Amino acid sequence: MKKLPKKLIALRLAKKVRQLLDSKTLTVIAVTGSIGKTSAKVAIGQLLSSAHQVQFSEDSYNTDIGLPLSFFGLKAPTNLWDPVAWHRILQKINSIIKNYPYDIIVLEMADDELEDMMKLLAFIKPSYGVITGVARVHMDRMGSIEKVIHDNCMIASQAKTVIYNGEFESLAKQASKIKNSVAYGTQRDSIRFGNIVRLKSGNLQATLYFGKQSHKITTKMVGVQSLSSLLAAASVASQLGMEVKDIAKGLAKIEGVNGRMRLIKGVNGSSIIDDSYNSSPVAAIAALGVLGDINAKKRIAILGNMNELGEYARKGHYQVGKVAAAKADMLIVIGRDAEINIVEGAKAGGMDSDNIKMFKTPYEVGHFLKRILAKGDVVLVKGSQNGVFLEEAVRILLDPSLNPKDFVVRQSKSWQRKKRKAFGL
Repeated sequence: MKKLPKKLIALRLAKKVRQLLDSKTLTVIAVTGSIGKTSAKVAIGQLLSSAHQVQFSEDSYNTDIGLPLSFFGLKAPTNLWDPVAWHRILQKINSIIKNYPYDIIVLEMADDELEDMMKLLAFIKPSYGVITGVARVHMDRMGSIEKVIHDNCMIASQAKTVIYNGEFESLAKQASKIKNSVAYGTQRDSIRFGNIVRLKSGNLQATLYFGKQSHKITTKMVGVQSLSSLLAAASVASQLGMEVKDIAKGLAKIEGVNGRMRLIKGVNGSSIIDDSYNSSPVAAIAALGVLGDINAKKRIAILGNMNELGEYARKGHYQVGKVAAAKADMLIVIGRDAEINIVEGAKAGGMDSDNIKMFKTPYEVGHFLKRILAKGDVVLVKGSQNGVFLEEAVRILLDPSLNPKDFVVRQSKSWQRKKRKAFGL
């Protein structure tokens, strides 16, 4: 990347955020974690919006450029180095600052960009820092799970109060030492879910335990792991003084985020568990668990490469393959590590070679399945971004009555150009 122009853009945007914070008293909520950040951010934003004016983005804007833009509900131009476009954006920001309507900002912080995040946090000074969970992602840069935990705790601890997912023992061990920290999710914590059951619709029903109070909630979530985002939202809302009954009512309304464990209608009466935004071994195994649990005539897992795993790549892909053998009737893979190690794991787990298919592009995957999917079939789509982009298989398999722009991630013209170029189309 052109580092100097990028640095100048980041500095200008940071200056605008400082200007905003100097002119308004805002409650800033910073969400970090190596998994579940965007889902938690959106859940927090949706829940708090019933009582506050909340600014949050459903996109994954967590860099030194994207994060400042989130304050103003704006996106970077398609051509990041277009000075005219940036001039327009800065002018628009000036106008927004004059009449800023929000009192709460929910931000997403990149845990693999610690230095940039700490520079921003020095003047953003969040009231609440949320850690959604940790997993082996970005390992080629992070190096170890210990560094992942350390960096997430460093980011969140810049806030006055830290809220963390207690289900991750290694995270809880370190986060519990942070002053003014609160956990959610386990039997020991005051905010948790229990009595989780899957309805015929595929969605989950659960009892929300809130101290001594309890409320049965029919959620719009399909994955048990997705319930953590609701607990994060409930924890923040509680800190802000929201009544328990209102929290419970609000949680039932929260929609899943596109590309993140969302159950949508597919062609020919099939269903798609769309978890195509990104992937890691922990997330992939959890998603396969949902596939195995949901009612289906035939279960199909489309699994792509999990990028940036470093030395953990072979083991991580192999483990996912073994689980896929137990949860899916058919396995489709794309990407070198998937073709070698997921397939090897699936065969070791007892899956017949005839039920394993390999493709080079997500377009081929989509068109192959479109011909054979039948009513009652359920397809899980899970993969990382670069070189995989399995959302394009989702787009092809989506029920014709649904608009891909409303249900599928990365559907802008710029993303489509990038993907066609990536696959030589």
